[in-house]
Amino acid sequence: MLKTILLDLDDTLLDNQMERFLPAYFQRLGDYMSDTFAPDGFIRELVVGSQKMLENSDPRVTLEKTFADYFYPALDLNAGEVEAQIYTFYKQIFPSLKSVTGTRPSARPVVESLLNQGFEVVIATNPLFPRVAIEERLRWADLAPEELSFTMITSYELFHFTKPQPAYYAETLGQLGRQPHEVVMVGNDPGLDLDPAQVLSMRVYHLSDDPVDKYPGGSLDDLLGWIEQQVDAPDPEEIRTAQAISARFRGHAGALATLVRKLTDDEWKRRPAAGEWAPVEIACHLRDVEMEVNRPRLAVFSAAEPPHLTALDTDPWADERDYLSQSGPEALSDFLEARVALLQELEILTENEWDKPALHSLLGPTSLLELMGIATDHDLLHLAQMHATILEIT
Repeated sequence: MLKTILLDLDDTLLDNQMERFLPAYFQRLGDYMSDTFAPDGFIRELVVGSQKMLENSDPRVTLEKTFADYFYPALDLNAGEVEAQIYTFYKQIFPSLKSVTGTRPSARPVVESLLNQGFEVVIATNPLFPRVAIEERLRWADLAPEELSFTMITSYELFHFTKPQPAYYAETLGQLGRQPHEVVMVGNDPGLDLDPAQVLSMRVYHLSDDPVDKYPGGSLDDLLGWIEQQVDAPDPEEIRTAQAISARFRGHAGALATLVRKLTDDEWKRRPAAGEWAPVEIACHLRDVEMEVNRPRLAVFSAAEPPHLTALDTDPWADERDYLSQSGPEALSDFLEARVALLQELEILTENEWDKPALHSLLGPTSLLELMGIATDHDLLHLAQMHATILEIT
């Protein structure tokens, strides 16, 4: 069932051609900072820092940190002082760039209609900017976030991956606790918005007067009618591929790190109800499954003969290992390290290795591809649990 609508921002909800916007943006930012830095050098390193964000594949490092770790040392800057200056730029100067963009009259009525129908609406813009800059662009589109209840705005503070990485979409789904068939991505750029979303078997809609043949599409006004059709349509079948599985493993790890980022020591150990897990118990469970189920299962496929695998009941570990007494941040860190190691092992597999067979005590004949796909489903189950738990306890 369709529950969530992801909406791209630039040239979807807001007329904003990057070939016009970016030169004007760089010019005004360079001028603003020129009393402190030579504009050419400042902008050059800003561009390189942005490229570092586009290339990041590490779920342990947010895009904000990826940028900062390159940009400030490259210019020998004190990050705290310059961040304050840049924030002031976004509050005082950046709004003047509205003049190089244009409002789309249908954008607000369409968003309001989706919200009134009960859909979660996410602003799924490429998270290369801080939230303050994205919120300002939303105001230019007559979609002020203080007036509309967006479920999420994807910004560089909260995300680890960018478009066109499928991991960006997996991270979005993970933070929301949503299955791919519950979500549609709406955007104008097939390469950034649609192709990578469809890798995860998400529904997509090409916002264009001339949509490409392989995708449904049309105008913003047409979107509402198409979504109405999707509500009653059968859920699309999920197609498991090595690319999708790796993207989900990567994006889910980033999503977990973001979901728990603000938990206090008390909240880590707070159960939403008797018999339900606290965040620390969920994190410990994911850590131990990664270290004692997922990675060992991958390892046994290196043998010449198809492995025989036994189903494991891992839920009792929460009490047996007293997860509630453990450290949430340490469990998260250990999980992320194990996940990165798993991803490194998966990256070197050939297509034939992904298809290697096995015999499972419950599944019967299976393959590495199927088992790793089931592991990503397990991830998402507990990300949805974490999402719901945090809403309940905070």
